[in-house]
Amino acid sequence: MDKVEELMAAYPNINYIFDNRMPDGQSGLYVDNHIYLNPRQSPQQLAGTIAEEIGHHLTTVGDIIDQDTNLKRKQEQLARDIGATLVVSPADIINCYEYGCKTIDECVAYLNITRQVFDYAISYYARRFNGIKTENGYTIFFRENGTVGVFKMI
Repeated sequence: MDKVEELMAAYPNINYIFDNRMPDGQSGLYVDNHIYLNPRQSPQQLAGTIAEEIGHHLTTVGDIIDQDTNLKRKQEQLARDIGATLVVSPADIINCYEYGCKTIDECVAYLNITRQVFDYAISYYARRFNGIKTENGYTIFFRENGTVGVFKMI
């Protein structure tokens, strides 16, 4: 099962609608338990779009399409952050390390996601964990510059 299928299966109460009428500049839209998706996306882009729209499902209140207030911008950022964590978990970072990934691009390819989603996740974890998280015998360093380091404890 790929990331898109995993996300959809994890939130079966949401209706996923691939809509050919969506403009090229819009990848997705969440409205009342429906996620409208632009089908002209790569699988990597689609995973990020679905995750962000699920983030809206979980966090957004009201119509925030117009980003004209700080509250609306904060809700958009929160949905983006939550979405990124649905696609890239600390365990995924550890899996990249164990697989032998040495660069961000190698991690992105291994996880089959976009660089943008990876960057959002790293930025969120850097803020959330103050740059350091210990998990299952590993210490993960989330740096402000968007890079990540993994140290395996013996």
